[in-house]
Amino acid sequence: MTIVSFQSHVAAGAVGNSAASIVYAAFGRELWALPTVLYSNHPAGRTFAGEVVSTASLYRLIAAFEENGLIEQVEHVQTGYLGAAEQAQAVLTLLSAARKSGRLVSYACDPVLGDQTVGLYVPRTVAITIREALVPAADIVMPNLFELGYLTGAPVDTAAQVWTAMQSLQRKGPRIVIATSVITQETVANELSTFLLDGINRWCVRTPRISSPAHGAGDVMAAVFLARLSEGESSDRALSHAVSSVHCILAAAGNQPDLPVHAARDHLLLPVPVYPAVATLLS
Repeated sequence: MTIVSFQSHVAAGAVGNSAASIVYAAFGRELWALPTVLYSNHPAGRTFAGEVVSTASLYRLIAAFEENGLIEQVEHVQTGYLGAAEQAQAVLTLLSAARKSGRLVSYACDPVLGDQTVGLYVPRTVAITIREALVPAADIVMPNLFELGYLTGAPVDTAAQVWTAMQSLQRKGPRIVIATSVITQETVANELSTFLLDGINRWCVRTPRISSPAHGAGDVMAAVFLARLSEGESSDRALSHAVSSVHCILAAAGNQPDLPVHAARDHLLLPVPVYPAVATLLS
């Protein structure tokens, strides 16, 4: 499987495409990484240098793919952090070109907008464009709990509300909706849940909660999930393995700001323990 991924790139650390490249290499998948920003390191809480990649540059890269016939090799498109709202149109341009001959090219959107602790951390124009343009075009969408609430405008305080919000997001276009970092009124202390809605089927993966400053967990989980789907795993089994891998790597990170994805490479392929995806019925 050849994946085109529009995400951030950092020289030091493992977030965005820097994390995805390690994951896909472990699974023997080819990644064409198109950077949306080029940074020295993850900017949260630290000095950093870099810049947003111009949308014109992304268009030139896509045009070269088409001119060289490389676009026919693309089987999957993935997006994460966007540096500017206009970059969304470049994503849709590549997706349209890859599908031009009628090929089934899937698209997974990780709508990186913010989190529960700080709220929205991208420009509002980026958040609106992801909500209005990218989510409806996606086959798979993977928001965290804050992002799910933002994208749907719905409350997400209880498990029932989370499932309802996921169904609302599903009606916009994606078949698979994954909600990460789910903590609701019913959540057991020191536990964290990940919800999966695939068609009408629902699953939940529960893990012990790990307090870690490391960034990139969502990027790693998305890549592991998509890599395992490409190997023919069912969505619930792929999620179980992806969440388990991230839990192992977070545990290995300790108090470091960067995930040790290289050092914990074995956890990508064989996480221990494996937390099961449990079928869930709404009460």
